[in-house]
Amino acid sequence: MNWNAIEDIVMTLGFFAAIVGIVWLRARVNQARLARLAETQQQLLAKFQSGRELAEFIETEDGKQFLGQFESDPHRMMLVVLSAGIVSSVLGFGLLLLMIWEDGFLFPGVGTTALGLGLIAAAVISKKLSDQWRQ
Repeated sequence: MNWNAIEDIVMTLGFFAAIVGIVWLRARVNQARLARLAETQQQLLAKFQSGRELAEFIETEDGKQFLGQFESDPHRMMLVVLSAGIVSSVLGFGLLLLMIWEDGFLFPGVGTTALGLGLIAAAVISKKLSDQWRQ
């Protein structure tokens, strides 16, 4: 049995498991934040006794700011995806560069670079589609 090959596989799986874990934790934190925000908004809306009171509130500056929370910002999300793609690509290239001194970085390097390039492509395509849909 070739222990170096097993070690390479375990390192690769561990690396990708760490990435999945980080993404999962980030999603859970965002989910908890959104749940708290939704609860706060629900409590605020429950304080209005009539539709007229709510309409008056919406006309104020605070009301406009409250409604602004519900608008999505696709450009922000595209920047997040693009940034993740750039970081992943640079990390992947770094892993591939490490192959000069140490064996076993081919699979993680190629996988991470491919993931980064895929994220960059997704951000570019999203931007082009977003611009087309606005016209």
